[in-house]
Amino acid sequence: MNALSRSLSLVVLVAGVAFGLLPGSAGAQGGQMQQIQYGEIVVATPAIVQKRTSGRKAQVGATVGAIAGAAIARRGDRWFGGLIGSAVGGALGRSAERKASRVKGWDLIIRLDRGDEVAIQLPHRREKLNVGDRVRVLTGSGGADVQRMQ
Repeated sequence: MNALSRSLSLVVLVAGVAFGLLPGSAGAQGGQMQQIQYGEIVVATPAIVQKRTSGRKAQVGATVGAIAGAAIARRGDRWFGGLIGSAVGGALGRSAERKASRVKGWDLIIRLDRGDEVAIQLPHRREKLNVGDRVRVLTGSGGADVQRMQ
């Protein structure tokens, strides 16, 4: 197996693990406890929501870039090719992840039944939320969610 074939095999393996494509590579998440509060939406403003990023695309980009840079570089400059490839790949991966994580959404202000007001930013979804809607606010370690009461 030549160096290019080994490099490509490693790239495919790393990408498969990073994106959860291989069996056993995606972790299972257990249930998490959330606090439930009730209230009414008092302000609903359209916004651009920046969802959380994992950094996974930057990691994959850096890895793929390092391998590709080392494979393409001349024999004596492989470490330098890997270094440059890693930096460029990481920057491209980070940029792609940040762009993909920006979605249309809503800035909501909700007056809770106990009298407090909370601000929550949510991405758009099928369920429409309007000023005056009664909602259930779920908060926990994963953030917050708002559900319209039926």
